[in-house]
Amino acid sequence: MILSRSTEYAIRLIFYLSDRQPLAKYVRIKDVANDLEVPYYQLAKVANTLITNEILKSSTGPTGGIDLCDHANSLPLSVVLEIFGEKDIFDKCILGLKECSSENPCPIHNVWGTTRVELKATFFDKTLGELKDDALLPVFKNLKN
Repeated sequence: MILSRSTEYAIRLIFYLSDRQPLAKYVRIKDVANDLEVPYYQLAKVANTLITNEILKSSTGPTGGIDLCDHANSLPLSVVLEIFGEKDIFDKCILGLKECSSENPCPIHNVWGTTRVELKATFFDKTLGELKDDALLPVFKNLKN
């Protein structure tokens, strides 16, 4: 994918938590890392960034862990891109070329142009709650406890 690993993990974490709503208790990051099959320490770092930016909330202690903030489902997915410094990812060449344009296209410029418009609309126009309601999260259905 064109997203950084941190952004990818953040999106996966948010969808994982969103799919489990409403939670009766906080979820431990270690359990989420195991379910998503991602490195614990990298996921913990991503979770801390999302907590700092008020997308996630946390609780310490034996029943502690993480959960989505109450307002998270009303946010567009682009918020995650902004937090991890990738807000302009859909305005760049997918191959990373600086000179890619309609006049000087890369080999997949035309294909990326069409796909980019659809992806950008998904990230900027749809909220996390709408994406959840659109049933775009089937991969997480089998991870529920």
